[in-house]
Amino acid sequence: MNHLKSAMLLTFALSSAYCGIDGEQLTESKCTVCHMSSNPTVEQVKNMVAPPMWGVVRHLKRDLKDQKSFVNFVSDYILEPSKEKIRFNKEAMKRFGLMPSMKGTISEEEAKIIAEYLYKTY
Repeated sequence: MNHLKSAMLLTFALSSAYCGIDGEQLTESKCTVCHMSSNPTVEQVKNMVAPPMWGVVRHLKRDLKDQKSFVNFVSDYILEPSKEKIRFNKEAMKRFGLMPSMKGTISEEEAKIIAEYLYKTY
């Protein structure tokens, strides 16, 4: 019986990993509601509620020199944003304010998947 249970758990784990959560879909559904994924038009700039995704990633990649540091920082910031953690210019903070925590709407695993996707995409 234990072998059957182990085999079932292994099959579930492997199928879950294979099907996986898609970073692009997560980013589109959870992040681009506020952070635009492309360059905004002049008209869109007037109505932005958060900096564009490419701008956020560019600033973070400049400060955080490797993928592991980037993923750890971004996944933590998504769930626990604070003024002390901000790594971009004060004008952006003044204009957009502090990002709200996504805790409760994004899991830790999803936050890491999003961070990895952002690092690889932008």
